[in-house]
Amino acid sequence: MDSHSFAQPSLSPTDFFNGLELAPPVPGPRSYKSRKYRPCDLCRQRQVACKIDIGPPCSLCASHGRQCTFVERPKKKRRPNVAASNGEGSGVSASIQQFDVTAAQLSPGFIAQYENEQSFNGLNGHNGLGVDPDSSPNQLHHLGQDASPIHYMDPYLQMMQGGIRTRPLDSQANRCARFIGETGESNPYLLRHYRYDDNDECTISKLTYRRIKSTSNQNAMPGEKGEPPVVFMLADDSMAQKGEPRVEEDVLAKGRSDIANMFTEQEALRLIGLFFRFVYPYFPILSKSEMFLNGQISPSVLHTLPISLLSAMYATALPFMLYDDLLATTIVHSPPSTNQLYRISWLAVTQELHTPRLATLQACLLLLQRAPTNRYTTDTPWKTSLVGWTVSLAQILGLPKECSDWTSIPTWEMTLRKRLWYGVFIMDKWASLGAGMPSHIRSDDFDVLPLTESDLEPPSLDPNSNTIPNFLDPDTDSSHFRLLSDLTMILSDIMDSYYSLRATQRTSKDFTLSLDLARSLRTRLKMWNDSLPPGLALRQPERLDSRGMARLSGNPSLSLAYIVATMTLFRALLRPLANLTTVEEEDHGIVGRRLAVRAGAKECAKEVVEFAENLGRGALDAFWHSWSRANFAIASSFLMQLLVTSESEAEQSEINELLARWRWAMRIGSGSTGNGLMSLGLLRLDGLLLENGTMQPATG
Repeated sequence: MDSHSFAQPSLSPTDFFNGLELAPPVPGPRSYKSRKYRPCDLCRQRQVACKIDIGPPCSLCASHGRQCTFVERPKKKRRPNVAASNGEGSGVSASIQQFDVTAAQLSPGFIAQYENEQSFNGLNGHNGLGVDPDSSPNQLHHLGQDASPIHYMDPYLQMMQGGIRTRPLDSQANRCARFIGETGESNPYLLRHYRYDDNDECTISKLTYRRIKSTSNQNAMPGEKGEPPVVFMLADDSMAQKGEPRVEEDVLAKGRSDIANMFTEQEALRLIGLFFRFVYPYFPILSKSEMFLNGQISPSVLHTLPISLLSAMYATALPFMLYDDLLATTIVHSPPSTNQLYRISWLAVTQELHTPRLATLQACLLLLQRAPTNRYTTDTPWKTSLVGWTVSLAQILGLPKECSDWTSIPTWEMTLRKRLWYGVFIMDKWASLGAGMPSHIRSDDFDVLPLTESDLEPPSLDPNSNTIPNFLDPDTDSSHFRLLSDLTMILSDIMDSYYSLRATQRTSKDFTLSLDLARSLRTRLKMWNDSLPPGLALRQPERLDSRGMARLSGNPSLSLAYIVATMTLFRALLRPLANLTTVEEEDHGIVGRRLAVRAGAKECAKEVVEFAENLGRGALDAFWHSWSRANFAIASSFLMQLLVTSESEAEQSEINELLARWRWAMRIGSGSTGNGLMSLGLLRLDGLLLENGTMQPATG
């Protein structure tokens, strides 16, 4: 097999609609195709044969200099009622007949349902398809429309209890789902009175709306009291064809070609495997169950994932290539450029912003997780702007809305939407903290319930994994992300209480108010820390296997986040100490509370120093959230703040000792062979010490 046999043009959903295959194209004139291969819009209008040699444009469009589009649908033709002829009911079957599988987007979930023989048990006998369950998507596609049961089957149909049909919101080939807000030109309270079909959809002036039923309002009749209506607009992608700014198609085509030529199929699949092994446990923003078939990655994901997401996944997984037997001996000598992969991802995202899907948001989140290009500087304002874009995308897709009680979408999509929202929430809060900028999310603008174990996919290590065994911490599981989301909620409340513009004005000069606000927040932080399982406890020695080899664990980034959240609270409490009046300085009660605050702040400083000293190679080489780099710099700033505000020589000596230990720990972790995680914090500390006149002299 040619090492780059899979390097073919990436096919878009429109390509599938046109009848193109996943198999590599064969040069030469196109052979006879049946009517299921639809002509382009111009050939259909002129009623001439649509001749395509390899791919669009066809010969007619090329000769006229026209864009070869496949937007218009063929005229509907009456088809026999198969269900009626078989003496069956018309409920579900009638709806299935109306769905043309060639118009469906072949998402990984779609292919998984086709390749999983249990997906349609009972609908048509055997595996429900009447074909070999191991058949490829190409083989399934070539079944005759009129004869194949696939033509009468909705590939997204999932039969749940009570016969409820659920179709994912993110399953449309040529339509994207946008949430209808309360104040826009589309009024959800007006839309609730329209007549919807069996798919809960109605079309008005070429716009299709889909209502979402839930356990709280599914039995309510139009006009009755109930929860606010949840409605999505299914906007056709063709309506955004003239949207600007956009990327030229030839630029995107080159990006697809570049990615296809970077890796062989085997290398690409192994990189995706590394992503799910080393990144996904700590940032589960994808649906693992929809990408894995029988515990293994489906090769179809290489052709169905958009290049925005696929290239971002490759780039995120590349740092872990040494932990794969094959990649450690092939691409390790001349690895592809992560910068190029991220650039291709960003180019594709800018195009997708006109018609966003969940994959667009997932790509943005991975772009935000990228390592810095300069280990000694802060992120540019571009990153803060991208955070704002990502939050806006989440709002457009309706992610801030609690969906656990929705009955109109499948369970896997519900849990994915919740994880995606908290991925956005976490990224926004910690990125805003590190940048010193306001958050883009207000607590009143979402009602998503806290994550539970049922919202997270169970951990599973593939026994047939291609990675070197025993390098991953076996205790790694989904609790990391749930605990991180809970901690971020506390951080959000700390920032709202002390660090908004008006909160800063209220608390920076009022020590008593600051203390009053801190009581409940300090209690919540302690309860969060006490709830940690033993494998995630704050003080952990380096984890070793039975042979004494270090295991990779990304959980230290969670421990650092807890310490920095506590620091952020103490930074707010230290602010008003410089503004105490003479009367307050002589008040014994206030003096006692001031000493308690400084004692708590020094204890927090000791925690972060001990944390850094205990970091081993297995922790430093694991996945760290991108905002962890700023957290190390925040810790350096916090230690220096305690030093310059020392109230006695003894306290100054104590903090100087902590600073020396902290500085040495960061030098060990961020030396010339380090990963740059602590480089910014070390640079900030050295600069502050030099400015403060406490730099140690050179020794001979």
